[in-house]
Amino acid sequence: MAEANLPDQIEAFLRNALSQKRLEDELVQDALKALRQTLTGIQRTLDTSGIMSPGPGRDEQIRRLVTAVANSVQRSWGVPQIEALQQALTPFFAQQLEFARQMVELSGGALSNPGAVAASQGLVNQAINQAVVGGKTLADTLRISVPLMVSDRMERLIRLGMSDLGGEVAATYADAVVRTTSNNVEAIIRTGVHEVGSAAQMAIYEVETDPDWLGEDGLVWTATLDSAVCPICLGLDGKRYQFGEPGAYWDGRAKVSPHMNCRCYVLPNKWRNEDMISPKGKRVEPKRPTEGDRGEGTLSFKAATVDWIRANPETTRAIFGKRIGDQLLGSDREGRPVKRISLDRAVKLWQAPAS
Repeated sequence: MAEANLPDQIEAFLRNALSQKRLEDELVQDALKALRQTLTGIQRTLDTSGIMSPGPGRDEQIRRLVTAVANSVQRSWGVPQIEALQQALTPFFAQQLEFARQMVELSGGALSNPGAVAASQGLVNQAINQAVVGGKTLADTLRISVPLMVSDRMERLIRLGMSDLGGEVAATYADAVVRTTSNNVEAIIRTGVHEVGSAAQMAIYEVETDPDWLGEDGLVWTATLDSAVCPICLGLDGKRYQFGEPGAYWDGRAKVSPHMNCRCYVLPNKWRNEDMISPKGKRVEPKRPTEGDRGEGTLSFKAATVDWIRANPETTRAIFGKRIGDQLLGSDREGRPVKRISLDRAVKLWQAPAS
Protein backbone atom coordinates (compact mmCIF):
# COMPACT_ATOMS: atom_id res chain seq x y z
CA MET A 1 0.00 0.00 0.00
CA ALA A 2 1.32 3.48 -0.87
CA GLU A 3 1.40 6.12 1.84
CA ALA A 4 -1.25 8.86 1.70
CA ASN A 5 0.47 12.08 0.65
CA LEU A 6 -0.73 15.01 2.78
CA PRO A 7 0.80 18.10 1.10
CA ASP A 8 -0.02 16.98 -2.44
CA GLN A 9 -3.56 16.04 -1.42
CA ILE A 10 -4.19 19.43 0.21
CA GLU A 11 -2.75 21.25 -2.82
CA ALA A 12 -4.98 19.22 -5.15
CA PHE A 13 -8.03 20.07 -3.03
CA LEU A 14 -7.23 23.79 -3.04
CA ARG A 15 -6.46 23.96 -6.76
CA ASN A 16 -9.66 22.11 -7.60
CA ALA A 17 -11.76 24.36 -5.35
CA LEU A 18 -10.23 27.51 -6.89
CA SER A 19 -10.83 26.26 -10.43
CA GLN A 20 -14.46 25.46 -9.61
CA LYS A 21 -14.98 28.89 -8.01
CA ARG A 22 -13.66 30.65 -11.12
CA LEU A 23 -15.98 28.65 -13.36
CA GLU A 24 -18.95 29.40 -11.10
CA ASP A 25 -18.15 33.13 -11.15
CA GLU A 26 -18.05 33.16 -14.96
CA LEU A 27 -21.29 31.22 -15.32
CA VAL A 28 -23.11 33.42 -12.78
CA GLN A 29 -22.01 36.59 -14.57
CA ASP A 30 -23.07 35.20 -17.94
CA ALA A 31 -26.44 34.05 -16.57
CA LEU A 32 -27.25 37.45 -15.02
CA LYS A 33 -26.15 39.28 -18.17
CA ALA A 34 -28.40 37.08 -20.30
CA LEU A 35 -31.31 37.55 -17.89
CA ARG A 36 -30.94 41.33 -18.08
CA GLN A 37 -30.92 41.21 -21.88
CA THR A 38 -34.11 39.14 -21.88
CA LEU A 39 -35.82 41.47 -19.40
CA THR A 40 -34.74 44.55 -21.33
CA GLY A 41 -36.69 43.22 -24.30
CA ILE A 42 -39.69 42.61 -22.05
CA GLN A 43 -39.29 46.16 -20.69
CA ARG A 44 -39.84 47.59 -24.17
CA THR A 45 -43.11 45.68 -24.37
CA LEU A 46 -44.19 47.04 -20.99
CA ASP A 47 -43.38 50.61 -21.95
CA THR A 48 -45.75 50.44 -24.91
CA SER A 49 -48.48 48.30 -23.34
CA GLY A 50 -50.23 50.99 -21.35
CA ILE A 51 -50.57 48.48 -18.55
CA MET A 52 -49.79 51.04 -15.87
CA SER A 53 -52.88 53.02 -16.76
CA PRO A 54 -55.88 52.05 -14.62
CA GLY A 55 -59.01 51.03 -16.42
CA PRO A 56 -61.38 48.18 -17.18
CA GLY A 57 -59.75 44.89 -18.04
CA ARG A 58 -56.38 45.80 -16.46
CA ASP A 59 -56.28 42.67 -14.29
CA GLU A 60 -56.78 40.45 -17.32
CA GLN A 61 -54.16 42.41 -19.20
CA ILE A 62 -51.69 41.91 -16.35
CA ARG A 63 -52.49 38.19 -16.23
CA ARG A 64 -51.78 37.78 -19.94
CA LEU A 65 -48.60 39.82 -19.68
CA VAL A 66 -47.29 37.80 -16.73
CA THR A 67 -47.89 34.56 -18.64
CA ALA A 68 -46.07 36.01 -21.63
CA VAL A 69 -43.14 37.03 -19.39
CA ALA A 70 -42.78 33.47 -18.04
CA ASN A 71 -42.86 32.03 -21.56
CA SER A 72 -40.38 34.59 -22.84
CA VAL A 73 -37.90 34.00 -20.00
CA GLN A 74 -38.19 30.25 -20.47
CA ARG A 75 -37.59 30.49 -24.22
CA SER A 76 -34.99 33.27 -24.27
CA TRP A 77 -33.14 32.51 -21.03
CA GLY A 78 -33.99 29.15 -19.40
CA VAL A 79 -33.44 26.83 -22.36
CA PRO A 80 -30.27 28.66 -23.56
CA GLN A 81 -28.89 28.51 -20.00
CA ILE A 82 -29.20 24.73 -19.99
CA GLU A 83 -27.35 24.59 -23.32
CA ALA A 84 -24.66 26.96 -22.00
CA LEU A 85 -24.15 24.80 -18.92
CA GLN A 86 -23.93 21.66 -21.02
CA GLN A 87 -21.15 23.22 -23.07
CA ALA A 88 -19.26 24.81 -20.14
CA LEU A 89 -19.48 21.82 -17.82
CA THR A 90 -18.18 19.23 -20.31
CA PRO A 91 -14.49 20.13 -19.76
CA PHE A 92 -15.23 20.72 -16.06
CA PHE A 93 -16.69 17.20 -15.80
CA ALA A 94 -13.51 15.79 -17.35
CA GLN A 95 -11.41 17.77 -14.87
CA GLN A 96 -13.40 16.36 -11.95
CA LEU A 97 -12.94 12.82 -13.23
CA GLU A 98 -9.18 13.37 -13.32
CA PHE A 99 -9.25 15.04 -9.90
CA ALA A 100 -11.04 12.01 -8.42
CA ARG A 101 -8.48 9.64 -9.94
CA GLN A 102 -5.71 11.80 -8.53
CA MET A 103 -7.28 11.67 -5.07
CA VAL A 104 -7.43 7.88 -5.19
CA GLU A 105 -3.69 7.69 -5.86
CA LEU A 106 -2.77 10.41 -3.36
CA SER A 107 -4.75 8.53 -0.72
CA GLY A 108 -2.66 5.42 -1.11
CA GLY A 109 -4.77 3.49 -3.58
CA ALA A 110 -4.09 2.13 -7.05
CA LEU A 111 -6.27 2.82 -10.09
CA SER A 112 -7.78 -0.46 -11.25
CA ASN A 113 -10.18 1.01 -13.85
CA PRO A 114 -8.57 4.25 -15.11
CA GLY A 115 -10.59 4.26 -18.34
CA ALA A 116 -13.89 3.03 -16.93
CA VAL A 117 -15.50 6.50 -16.99
CA ALA A 118 -14.87 9.07 -19.70
CA ALA A 119 -16.39 12.51 -20.12
CA SER A 120 -18.92 12.76 -22.93
CA GLN A 121 -21.63 15.23 -23.82
CA GLY A 122 -24.26 12.62 -23.07
CA LEU A 123 -22.86 11.90 -19.62
CA VAL A 124 -22.62 15.62 -18.80
CA ASN A 125 -26.17 16.25 -20.01
CA GLN A 126 -27.35 13.38 -17.83
CA ALA A 127 -25.56 14.83 -14.81
CA ILE A 128 -27.14 18.26 -15.42
CA ASN A 129 -30.60 16.77 -15.88
CA GLN A 130 -30.30 14.68 -12.71
CA ALA A 131 -28.57 17.21 -10.45
CA VAL A 132 -30.99 18.26 -7.73
CA VAL A 133 -31.16 21.95 -6.84
CA GLY A 134 -33.66 23.04 -4.22
CA GLY A 135 -35.74 19.88 -4.54
CA LYS A 136 -35.95 19.99 -8.35
CA THR A 137 -33.60 18.98 -11.11
CA LEU A 138 -31.24 21.68 -12.32
CA ALA A 139 -32.82 21.56 -15.78
CA ASP A 140 -36.35 22.06 -14.41
CA THR A 141 -35.16 24.82 -12.10
CA LEU A 142 -33.70 26.80 -15.00
CA ARG A 143 -36.43 25.99 -17.50
CA ILE A 144 -39.50 26.29 -15.26
CA SER A 145 -38.84 27.60 -11.73
CA VAL A 146 -36.80 30.68 -12.60
CA PRO A 147 -39.19 31.90 -15.35
CA LEU A 148 -42.11 31.54 -12.93
CA MET A 149 -40.17 33.37 -10.22
CA VAL A 150 -39.30 36.21 -12.60
CA SER A 151 -42.90 36.56 -13.79
CA ASP A 152 -44.13 36.58 -10.18
CA ARG A 153 -41.67 39.35 -9.28
CA MET A 154 -42.73 41.27 -12.38
CA GLU A 155 -46.40 41.04 -11.40
CA ARG A 156 -45.69 42.28 -7.89
CA LEU A 157 -43.76 45.23 -9.25
CA ILE A 158 -46.52 46.13 -11.71
CA ARG A 159 -49.22 45.95 -9.04
CA LEU A 160 -47.33 47.44 -6.08
CA GLY A 161 -44.83 49.74 -7.76
CA MET A 162 -41.05 49.95 -7.44
CA SER A 163 -40.75 52.40 -4.56
CA ASP A 164 -39.71 49.94 -1.85
CA LEU A 165 -36.99 47.58 -3.02
CA GLY A 166 -34.51 47.42 -0.18
CA GLY A 167 -34.86 51.17 0.27
CA GLU A 168 -34.06 51.89 -3.37
CA VAL A 169 -36.18 52.82 -6.33
CA ALA A 170 -35.37 50.95 -9.53
CA ALA A 171 -35.39 52.87 -12.80
CA THR A 172 -36.86 50.01 -14.82
CA TYR A 173 -38.63 46.70 -14.28
CA ALA A 174 -35.58 44.96 -15.73
CA ASP A 175 -33.33 46.53 -13.06
CA ALA A 176 -35.79 45.67 -10.31
CA VAL A 177 -36.25 42.04 -11.31
CA VAL A 178 -32.54 41.39 -11.83
CA ARG A 179 -31.76 42.90 -8.45
CA THR A 180 -34.38 40.84 -6.64
CA THR A 181 -33.55 37.56 -8.39
CA SER A 182 -29.75 37.75 -8.71
CA ASN A 183 -29.11 35.92 -5.42
CA ASN A 184 -31.47 33.13 -6.48
CA VAL A 185 -29.83 32.76 -9.88
CA GLU A 186 -26.36 32.75 -8.33
CA ALA A 187 -27.36 30.07 -5.81
CA ILE A 188 -28.85 27.90 -8.56
CA ILE A 189 -25.76 28.11 -10.79
CA ARG A 190 -23.26 27.51 -7.97
CA THR A 191 -25.26 24.61 -6.56
CA GLY A 192 -25.64 23.07 -10.01
CA VAL A 193 -21.91 23.24 -10.72
CA HIS A 194 -21.13 21.72 -7.31
CA GLU A 195 -23.58 18.86 -7.89
CA VAL A 196 -22.28 18.08 -11.38
CA GLY A 197 -18.70 18.05 -10.08
CA SER A 198 -19.73 15.79 -7.21
CA ALA A 199 -21.44 13.42 -9.65
CA ALA A 200 -18.22 13.16 -11.69
CA GLN A 201 -16.16 12.38 -8.60
CA MET A 202 -18.64 9.77 -7.40
CA ALA A 203 -18.54 8.11 -10.85
CA ILE A 204 -14.84 7.42 -10.30
CA TYR A 205 -15.16 6.46 -6.65
CA GLU A 206 -17.86 3.95 -7.55
CA VAL A 207 -15.61 1.94 -9.89
CA GLU A 208 -12.34 2.30 -7.98
CA THR A 209 -12.76 -0.21 -5.19
CA ASP A 210 -9.15 -0.68 -4.07
CA PRO A 211 -9.45 -1.18 -0.27
CA ASP A 212 -6.19 0.72 0.20
CA TRP A 213 -8.01 3.96 -0.54
CA LEU A 214 -11.73 3.43 -0.02
CA GLY A 215 -11.72 1.05 2.92
CA GLU A 216 -14.59 -1.12 4.04
CA ASP A 217 -16.27 1.73 5.92
CA GLY A 218 -17.36 3.31 2.64
CA LEU A 219 -18.18 6.99 2.33
CA VAL A 220 -19.01 9.68 4.87
CA TRP A 221 -20.95 12.96 4.66
CA THR A 222 -18.60 15.88 5.32
CA ALA A 223 -20.08 19.30 6.15
CA THR A 224 -18.31 22.64 6.32
CA LEU A 225 -18.18 23.48 10.02
CA ASP A 226 -18.69 27.24 10.28
CA SER A 227 -21.38 29.78 11.13
CA ALA A 228 -23.00 29.40 7.69
CA VAL A 229 -23.62 25.64 7.91
CA CYS A 230 -27.29 24.66 8.01
CA PRO A 231 -28.61 22.40 10.82
CA ILE A 232 -29.53 19.65 8.34
CA CYS A 233 -25.97 19.44 6.97
CA LEU A 234 -24.55 19.65 10.48
CA GLY A 235 -26.73 16.71 11.48
CA LEU A 236 -25.57 14.71 8.45
CA ASP A 237 -21.86 15.28 9.14
CA GLY A 238 -20.25 11.91 9.80
CA LYS A 239 -23.12 9.86 8.38
CA ARG A 240 -21.82 6.86 6.44
CA TYR A 241 -22.95 5.53 3.07
CA GLN A 242 -22.22 2.62 0.75
CA PHE A 243 -22.54 2.59 -3.02
CA GLY A 244 -25.76 0.93 -4.11
CA GLU A 245 -27.47 1.55 -0.75
CA PRO A 246 -29.69 4.68 -0.77
CA GLY A 247 -29.88 6.71 2.42
CA ALA A 248 -30.70 10.18 3.72
CA TYR A 249 -29.79 12.67 0.97
CA TRP A 250 -27.92 9.86 -0.82
CA ASP A 251 -29.43 8.13 -3.85
CA GLY A 252 -27.01 5.21 -3.75
CA ARG A 253 -24.55 6.79 -6.16
CA ALA A 254 -24.28 10.48 -5.22
CA LYS A 255 -25.33 13.01 -2.62
CA VAL A 256 -28.61 14.89 -2.96
CA SER A 257 -28.14 18.39 -1.55
CA PRO A 258 -30.69 19.35 1.12
CA HIS A 259 -30.75 22.98 -0.03
CA MET A 260 -29.29 25.63 -2.32
CA ASN A 261 -25.61 26.48 -1.92
CA CYS A 262 -24.87 23.22 -0.14
CA ARG A 263 -21.10 23.00 0.41
CA CYS A 264 -20.99 19.42 1.69
CA TYR A 265 -19.01 16.56 0.19
CA VAL A 266 -19.20 12.81 0.46
CA LEU A 267 -15.69 11.48 1.04
CA PRO A 268 -14.17 8.08 1.78
CA ASN A 269 -14.51 7.52 5.52
CA LYS A 270 -10.93 6.27 5.50
CA TRP A 271 -9.71 9.77 4.60
CA ARG A 272 -11.18 11.10 7.85
CA ASN A 273 -9.82 8.38 10.10
CA GLU A 274 -6.30 7.49 8.97
CA ASP A 275 -3.15 9.53 9.49
CA MET A 276 -1.27 10.94 6.52
CA ILE A 277 2.45 11.52 5.97
CA SER A 278 3.90 15.03 6.34
CA PRO A 279 6.72 16.39 4.10
CA LYS A 280 9.13 15.42 6.92
CA GLY A 281 7.95 11.82 6.82
CA LYS A 282 5.95 12.00 10.06
CA ARG A 283 2.42 10.74 10.54
CA VAL A 284 -0.06 13.60 10.79
CA GLU A 285 -3.62 13.47 12.04
CA PRO A 286 -5.99 14.64 9.30
CA LYS A 287 -7.67 17.96 10.09
CA ARG A 288 -10.18 20.20 8.38
CA PRO A 289 -10.56 23.98 8.52
CA THR A 290 -13.35 25.33 10.72
CA GLU A 291 -14.72 28.65 11.87
CA GLY A 292 -16.52 29.32 15.14
CA ASP A 293 -16.62 31.43 18.29
CA ARG A 294 -12.86 32.10 18.22
CA GLY A 295 -12.58 32.66 14.48
CA GLU A 296 -10.86 30.33 12.06
CA GLY A 297 -9.20 27.14 13.24
CA THR A 298 -8.85 23.43 12.56
CA LEU A 299 -10.52 20.31 13.92
CA SER A 300 -9.41 16.72 13.76
CA PHE A 301 -11.37 14.76 11.18
CA LYS A 302 -11.61 12.07 13.81
CA ALA A 303 -13.54 14.38 16.16
CA ALA A 304 -17.30 14.01 16.36
CA THR A 305 -19.54 16.85 15.19
CA VAL A 306 -20.81 17.38 18.74
CA ASP A 307 -17.24 18.20 19.81
CA TRP A 308 -17.27 21.21 17.50
CA ILE A 309 -20.78 22.16 18.69
CA ARG A 310 -19.80 22.14 22.37
CA ALA A 311 -16.62 24.09 21.66
CA ASN A 312 -18.60 26.80 19.83
CA PRO A 313 -21.75 27.56 21.84
CA GLU A 314 -22.47 31.01 20.38
CA THR A 315 -22.04 29.77 16.81
CA THR A 316 -24.35 26.87 17.63
CA ARG A 317 -27.02 29.25 18.95
CA ALA A 318 -26.67 31.36 15.81
CA ILE A 319 -27.22 28.27 13.64
CA PHE A 320 -30.16 26.74 15.52
CA GLY A 321 -31.61 29.74 17.31
CA LYS A 322 -31.27 30.40 21.05
CA ARG A 323 -33.96 28.01 22.33
CA ILE A 324 -32.88 24.93 20.36
CA GLY A 325 -29.22 25.88 20.71
CA ASP A 326 -29.52 25.98 24.52
CA GLN A 327 -31.17 22.56 24.52
CA LEU A 328 -28.50 21.10 22.27
CA LEU A 329 -25.75 22.54 24.48
CA GLY A 330 -27.46 21.61 27.75
CA SER A 331 -27.26 25.13 29.22
CA ASP A 332 -28.12 28.74 28.50
CA ARG A 333 -25.73 31.68 28.13
CA GLU A 334 -25.66 32.20 31.88
CA GLY A 335 -24.65 28.59 32.45
CA ARG A 336 -28.02 27.52 33.86
CA PRO A 337 -28.76 23.84 33.10
CA VAL A 338 -31.23 23.08 30.31
CA LYS A 339 -32.50 19.60 29.49
CA ARG A 340 -30.09 18.39 26.82
CA ILE A 341 -31.34 17.01 23.49
CA SER A 342 -29.50 15.08 20.81
CA LEU A 343 -28.28 16.61 17.55
CA ASP A 344 -30.86 14.58 15.60
CA ARG A 345 -33.62 15.94 17.84
CA ALA A 346 -32.32 19.50 17.46
CA VAL A 347 -32.41 19.19 13.67
CA LYS A 348 -35.99 17.89 13.75
CA LEU A 349 -37.09 20.75 16.00
CA TRP A 350 -35.40 23.26 13.70
CA GLN A 351 -37.17 21.75 10.68
CA ALA A 352 -40.59 21.70 12.38
CA PRO A 353 -42.99 24.44 11.23
CA ALA A 354 -43.42 27.30 13.65
CA SER A 355 -46.58 27.00 15.73
